[in-house]
Amino acid sequence: MIEISTDRTRIDLPYCYAFIAASYWSGGRTRGEFDRSVEMSFPVGAYCDGKQVGFARVVSDQIAIAYVADVFVDPGYRRRGIAAKMLDALHTHPELQRVKRWMLATHDMQPLYRQHGYEDLSDLMMMRVDEDAQKRGPLR
Repeated sequence: MIEISTDRTRIDLPYCYAFIAASYWSGGRTRGEFDRSVEMSFPVGAYCDGKQVGFARVVSDQIAIAYVADVFVDPGYRRRGIAAKMLDALHTHPELQRVKRWMLATHDMQPLYRQHGYEDLSDLMMMRVDEDAQKRGPLR
């Protein structure tokens, strides 16, 4: 059974960094830079039997814009809807309910993101507009 959690204390930073450091999008990020990026974001993890098997994070001002980054699922756990569940957890995160524009960059996962309301802006960039965001109550 897969569990999705936004509890940042559960994130297995060494595991996530090892995966991301080997990815095409990491850009040579150091471990310290990765740790800082998680600290400054809204992370979500996917877990199976207590072991982390997926990760994603959002960088946001919590009002106008959110940027989805570093989404991955361990190869042994793909095709189970885990990435979709992590996106759902981020889209419904209580501190991100007022965000109208959600952006991301991907070379290869456009079909997944289109299922969640993202539209192509270019070959690389995608955006999701939440028209109801401003109707929700303010954060403060």
